[in-house]
Amino acid sequence: MIDTSPSAEAGQGFVFEQKVWSLGSLAFTSARMPGRPVPRTWRHIRKDPLDHWCLVLPESAMHASQGPGALPRQVHFRSLDRPYVGAATDSSVSTVYIPRDLLRPIAGVLDAHSGTVGPTGMGGLLADFLISFERRLLTISEDDVPNYVEAMRAMVTACLAPTSDRIAEAQRQIEATMLEKARQLIHRQLCSPNLGPETICRWLGVSRSRLYALFEPMHGVTRYIQRQRLLAAYKELADPALARSIEQIADRLCFSEAATFSRAFRNEFGCSPSDVRAAAAAGMLAPTRTALSVMNQVNHLGEILQQLQI
Repeated sequence: MIDTSPSAEAGQGFVFEQKVWSLGSLAFTSARMPGRPVPRTWRHIRKDPLDHWCLVLPESAMHASQGPGALPRQVHFRSLDRPYVGAATDSSVSTVYIPRDLLRPIAGVLDAHSGTVGPTGMGGLLADFLISFERRLLTISEDDVPNYVEAMRAMVTACLAPTSDRIAEAQRQIEATMLEKARQLIHRQLCSPNLGPETICRWLGVSRSRLYALFEPMHGVTRYIQRQRLLAAYKELADPALARSIEQIADRLCFSEAATFSRAFRNEFGCSPSDVRAAAAAGMLAPTRTALSVMNQVNHLGEILQQLQI
């Protein structure tokens, strides 16, 4: 699919790691280039009968900042049956391969597409969806695969060929994507005193009513922020290696007073912060365990791309 001949700039080459997921009607790849940034150029190899469309989501140091002002990642839309030459110093690239049959109803629109997808609006939403989609691939079950494929189909259709009907069809995925982005922003800014509904609305570019509707199942955005701060406090208190005082933890997580923090903590967990710290010191708290379900890695991307047409 891609010419991988070494260039003069690459010198002795570079580290390249790739994971491939076969999702029946889709293929997804996640590539990482963890070494120093090296300028790379590539071109599509004409390979009949591979005429799949693909969405490409690169990431470089310009996108890696965790702050709300970080440069947004931008989706690129391509067709494998067209010549393409590109160059970049990306540190990672995520790609979803979509056979023509999956998006046949909008084939004409996609064939005429310029390939440029803006970083804001529906284009930004599509980038956020792909980021969330990749994160969830690590724990997806086989039974969930058809639902993931349908979610991808609906989102691509709504974002690249938007009509009111197509956007309505993808509304569930759109809202889930916006909620996930809001949650990530909240987690990165838990210690910021400026974190609140107004700031989140500005980051997401949505109205207060839209934000409140997104967080309604979690009893509101303010309640969600407080709960995440309390969970962060619990995690710190349960780690005997961390030496911050309860007052310091409360202040760091933006509680106005230690007494206010202790009262909210007890209401949430049924015990006081000092109870948790004492139990941790006595070895009475079990360490946190995360169960990971990792899909089998597929090694032959070429075979997967061929099978998408079967």
